[in-house]
Amino acid sequence: MTAVGPITVLVAKFDHRYGDAEAARAYDIIVRAGGRYIGVEASPRHRVLNACFRSASDATRAAVEIAYLVIGRACPSENPLAGLRIALYTADAQEDLERSPETMVLCTTNLLARAEPGQILLTAPTAVVAGPTLPPGIQLLDRGLWTPSPSAPTERIYQMSISGPEKDGIAGSNLGWARRAVHGHGDTPAADVQTVVKSVHNAWQQTLTGRAQLILLSGGRPESRIACAAEAALRLHAEGALVLYGRWVRDAQVPYRAFRDALGFYASRIGTDQLIADLEGWADKIARLLPEVGTRVGGPHLAQAASDVDRARIFEAVETWVRAIAKRTPMVVVLDDAHWAEPASVLLLAHLWHTCRRHRLTLLITGEADAGNPLNRLMDLATHIDADGVERIRL
Repeated sequence: MTAVGPITVLVAKFDHRYGDAEAARAYDIIVRAGGRYIGVEASPRHRVLNACFRSASDATRAAVEIAYLVIGRACPSENPLAGLRIALYTADAQEDLERSPETMVLCTTNLLARAEPGQILLTAPTAVVAGPTLPPGIQLLDRGLWTPSPSAPTERIYQMSISGPEKDGIAGSNLGWARRAVHGHGDTPAADVQTVVKSVHNAWQQTLTGRAQLILLSGGRPESRIACAAEAALRLHAEGALVLYGRWVRDAQVPYRAFRDALGFYASRIGTDQLIADLEGWADKIARLLPEVGTRVGGPHLAQAASDVDRARIFEAVETWVRAIAKRTPMVVVLDDAHWAEPASVLLLAHLWHTCRRHRLTLLITGEADAGNPLNRLMDLATHIDADGVERIRL
């Protein structure tokens, strides 16, 4: 078996509680998803299937379907995935031995050996490609680093957590940016990463007690800043944080750009009933910021407000929404390239910091803190409001 180009290997292991019928159904799932070179191993103790895919998304879809197959067969009293382990490994297969599909199957089997009962593990290249295609209710949790073989580079691995549709008014995090950042910028100095992760984690401990924290991350290259922020976000997400991300863009004509990104993603993953409850009385103001959300909760389509009174009401609407989310789950909001933020965004950030200081919220702001730019204005405002909750980190 030879191949050239990126392929993804899937290895699925069923324990003794499953027999040939489940393995046959999993085989059919793999075939329908485009799997090739399918291997099957059967013994009294387990059934193992492995297959190669040209698409990481197809392989991940097969893994999800196999997991749902097992969940449907499980007894209500047990962990529905307890009898299953799956590993997904993506690399550029070459015709030489080093990256042959056979070797990749071996690497995937080694990854499978790290999986606990019920776990689905996948490597960073798989997660970066397939993560955005995952359905609601499925999250990827950072599980640290792993070395496929003595001669191979270290890779990050993720656990696919399948919990079903979001419950109790909590939506999923948007972390595609973070997985891309840590996978694509491995040259970021380890000392910088460790400094940021430690500082953000310490701030997070304060957040969990109900004391909001604001961190400004500046200096270094833009790629390094976002890679450090991403590492911290992935770690906190694995500990249970809701992570939302937004970014400002140079010369963008859209006000509140980063807030639209972060809250717009959250709204897309939460039920309409919960949105209505969170935004009761504020639908018309949120409609100015996010028209599609306003439509869902009954707000009118309105032109962008310009008056100071309308702006203040928009600030109150965003504050109400963020506080409602933070009451249900501790949250981290990462706002990137804040040196491109327009004055209204800076004032909104300062307003959130002022009104949400007794809530489970961490604001992680990245950007260039040069003299005269919006970040310095923000930090002056934030420090004046509550200096103890503000930290500056310069790479």
